[in-house]
Amino acid sequence: MNIKYELMTQSDCPAVAQLLQSNSESQQGGLLGEYPQAKVNAMFSGSLTTVIARDGNKIIAVVFSFDPHSSSLPAIAHLIIKQHTEIIQNNWFYGPVCIDRNYRGKNILKILFDSVCSYNQGKPIAFINADNLRSLFAHKKIGMSNVTNFEFNGTSYHLMVGN
Repeated sequence: MNIKYELMTQSDCPAVAQLLQSNSESQQGGLLGEYPQAKVNAMFSGSLTTVIARDGNKIIAVVFSFDPHSSSLPAIAHLIIKQHTEIIQNNWFYGPVCIDRNYRGKNILKILFDSVCSYNQGKPIAFINADNLRSLFAHKKIGMSNVTNFEFNGTSYHLMVGN
């Protein structure tokens, strides 16, 4: 396994869309929403930094980061900004992050996290579905802390902040 980490480019959008969609709500994955090609193109264009991991030519992981004022933010992020202004101030949204099922548990999340953090100022802010225990555990392990809980569309979430 020879994994390389690099900044995402526009030409990576189709493969990233495929990775994200395979882990979307309709596929019983842990990601909020669906990820058609047009949405991923807009996310990439509106992101601060997006880091991918490749094993050979295959994109096996991705993490996005967004300014709180980005036009690409989902409705849940706008709720967080409105309800938790003090947490968001001078910080940035981390995620979505997605790792191919076959590569989980191999320290890829920590490297992606450290990489995207190195490109951004302030602290990363993430929201994680309260039912996604695997993601909660993994993000606590890499140094994120749960600062509060909230509900969106009848689902409970944890608001996490990195160190």
